[in-house]
Amino acid sequence: MISRIIFAAGGTGGHIYPAIAIADELVKLNSSIEIKFVGAKGRIEEKIIPANGYKLETIEITGFKRSLNLKNISAALKIFKALKDSKKILKDFAPELVYGTGGFVSGPVLKAAQSLDMPNVIEEGNFYPGVTVKLVSPKADKVILNFEGTRKFLKRTDNTVVMSYPVRENMKQHNRADAARYFGLDESKKILFVFGGSQGARSINSALLKCFKNITGSGTQIIWQTGESDFEMVNSAVSSNNSVKALKYIDKIDYAYSCCDLVVCRSGISTIMELAGFGLPAIFVPYPLASENHQEKNARAVTEKNGAEIILDKDLNQKLETSILDLLSDENRLIYMKSNISKLADKKAASRIAAMLVEMVTKSSN
Repeated sequence: MISRIIFAAGGTGGHIYPAIAIADELVKLNSSIEIKFVGAKGRIEEKIIPANGYKLETIEITGFKRSLNLKNISAALKIFKALKDSKKILKDFAPELVYGTGGFVSGPVLKAAQSLDMPNVIEEGNFYPGVTVKLVSPKADKVILNFEGTRKFLKRTDNTVVMSYPVRENMKQHNRADAARYFGLDESKKILFVFGGSQGARSINSALLKCFKNITGSGTQIIWQTGESDFEMVNSAVSSNNSVKALKYIDKIDYAYSCCDLVVCRSGISTIMELAGFGLPAIFVPYPLASENHQEKNARAVTEKNGAEIILDKDLNQKLETSILDLLSDENRLIYMKSNISKLADKKAASRIAAMLVEMVTKSSN
């Protein structure tokens, strides 16, 4: 059994929620377990982690700019301090295991664990591994990958294992009629769900503004999460259209997942795994500025398995309307995509990973 563990997770919900899901499973196995999270100062983990009932300690660290930039000097100096601070946190807490979910905050914490010879695990949900994972994976005791194909990008593979990326446990499948009613829509008609992440996506919003009338004219309804900055622009254009429900942010996103027939969205790994869990066909529009272009690589890994389609940001205006209408009119294609994307999901992923961690600690203590 594990009595003390540190999770290094932060920067984005995609790095934080999987760690929380695993932590929740560990608590189920041992109610007296001591859990501490380490995150980056000033990032969203300062809100999310305490709100989920876990202790958080922060370190000062930022990611590197992917071009010649004076800010990289400051980032490099912060890394040295972050390593020192991480070592102090680890020595004081004395965890039996250190677990990182990728992202820049995992780097110094996992490196500190390795220098202190503490058992450590790094997880990579994206198809293409980030800089942090490439840096710490050679000396990690275990590297958990979401995609089999990710192994080819790593120097060392004998410490890798392929397991589904955990998703938020508060996601549940609702009755379609109840979920449609939640948005004031008709469950007997096709429903398209469009979102660009919690902050929205200007390119997706702009492209949909050009074609939403033709889409609703075909009998399709739209749930549209616009993000804060684009809400007024979108809402003023669609407010007279009863087939469109525009919202700044959807807190209960599982209701949208439960009643829609097709999703248009970015391709961050947490989003992909949520769609897989709900068995939802999707048109992925990868965020073009994502580090190492990982969103496009994620999307292509799914489209190669016929679980989704992809439109690049630059092609949105030309292709979005046709792609949406073609898919929604082809029920067999939707069923085929639904079946294929569902194969990526494992609703017990967090509990399986928790069990593996317990086994690791048990073996190392014997």
